[in-house]
Amino acid sequence: MKMTVRRSRKVRKQRGSRSHGYGVVKDHKGKGMSGGAGKAGLFSHRWLQAIKEAKKARRKNITGKYGFIRPQQYLKKYPVINVSHLNASIDTLVKKGKATKEGDKYVIDLSKLGIKKLLSQGDITKAMDITVEMATERAIAKVEEAGGSVTLLEEE
Repeated sequence: MKMTVRRSRKVRKQRGSRSHGYGVVKDHKGKGMSGGAGKAGLFSHRWLQAIKEAKKARRKNITGKYGFIRPQQYLKKYPVINVSHLNASIDTLVKKGKATKEGDKYVIDLSKLGIKKLLSQGDITKAMDITVEMATERAIAKVEEAGGSVTLLEEE
């Protein structure tokens, strides 16, 4: 018959040994040594981590609810051009054969260039007849002030 070996627990053996056989004092501690578990300390010793997480989430503050972020997949993104950019590049487009000049007016079909929308930023000095799917009211007004016209295509 075999006798059981009676050993005292490590804690009893190591009384007074400071680290109880775990090396450095910090080695056998829980989350207390690491500054807390999870998102603990975001307003004190882990403040920079809170700022970084907020930037990643495109928010001002990482805690609580703030505002609304529109999902990017639902935004409609069109190829656009401003009237000032069109005004500056119309001569180059005529040389390349992508637009024509009839008398004083330039004739251009933006939908053939892959541009869906005409925007109103900047000034326009040349008279143009523009064909495009969409245009802002201010863009149409600016083109008409310069002596041109905008024809909107019907969406299919």
